[in-house]
Amino acid sequence: MTLTGNPSLLIAGIGEMVVSSSSDSHLVSYGLGSCIALAVWDPRTRVGGLAHFMLPNGPANASSPVKFIDSGLDTFLRAVEARGAVVNRSILKAAGAAAMLTVGGGLAIGKRNSEAMNAALAGRGLSLTATALGGTAGRTVQLEVVDGRFLIRSLSSVTEL
Repeated sequence: MTLTGNPSLLIAGIGEMVVSSSSDSHLVSYGLGSCIALAVWDPRTRVGGLAHFMLPNGPANASSPVKFIDSGLDTFLRAVEARGAVVNRSILKAAGAAAMLTVGGGLAIGKRNSEAMNAALAGRGLSLTATALGGTAGRTVQLEVVDGRFLIRSLSSVTEL
């Protein structure tokens, strides 16, 4: 398994989301540290979405619609549904939330992001199917729209979640 350099690469930067129903799309989020990437894939419609959340809470922001979990999750889920996915039957996977910033007693942003994501999803009757959350290493993730594979690259390996 390798992360692709294909021209059908759609990149979700910090506070951004990408959604596609094209079978040749590869949705990628680079350099996750304490941030969380949430992947949603509907196996029936083969619609996939990837969002790169930075912090647990904050105000809605049009230029970075998914910067904050509390104000951006619904925006992301609506965008995936607008492309034809049914979120309640979709597979949800997440990666990131590493302990990257440990100043003083530690800000624990990764841990706070993980807790906020789980709570926000539970509040909507949703849960994660699989996760690669925590740790101390950064990650890059890729969602394959054709089959829902969620690939995670860290330092020297690529794994499938």
